[in-house]
Amino acid sequence: MPAKALTFPLRLSLIVLIFGVLFKIMHWPYANILMFIGSVLIGLFYTIRFIKKKSKESLDYVKYVMVLLWIINYLNSAFDVFNMPYILEILLLMLFIYWFIVEGIYYFKNRKYKKNVFLKAFYFLLISMTIFALFFGIIFKIQHWPYGALLFTIGILLTSILLIFDYFLIDRNGKQLNEN
Repeated sequence: MPAKALTFPLRLSLIVLIFGVLFKIMHWPYANILMFIGSVLIGLFYTIRFIKKKSKESLDYVKYVMVLLWIINYLNSAFDVFNMPYILEILLLMLFIYWFIVEGIYYFKNRKYKKNVFLKAFYFLLISMTIFALFFGIIFKIQHWPYGALLFTIGILLTSILLIFDYFLIDRNGKQLNEN
């Protein structure tokens, strides 16, 4: 099966969105612009990816609607377009639960990695460091302890590196279930 279309641009758009969230939490300028650009690019790239896919299954439609609902929900909450309290969130949660039951566990459990043991070990170390930095950064930031902002920022940077590193580490030539 061919590699998923637009995976790398989607990951870069997600990184822009994540940096927007970092800027928002840190009260830095341009947070809303970064979050808006990241969200719109994710919606655009995922729509193109969905249209380009030849054979679509019901799970493909579920994922596509999840992405669109998430973007509409974000844009609505950011710009107060219309008032629909909790309806979009409930729909999004129901679709996510359905996706997680049908594919979620299998998606993460059966990922095929390239055959480089060092890179795979580094990848799992990077995941551990990212979780550590994000978790303790959030805890420290909430408690207003020193270095909370620094730890959280490092966690966001590590998440961005992880998204790019993951793109090159996953074996996309092997057969995988439910290619997008």
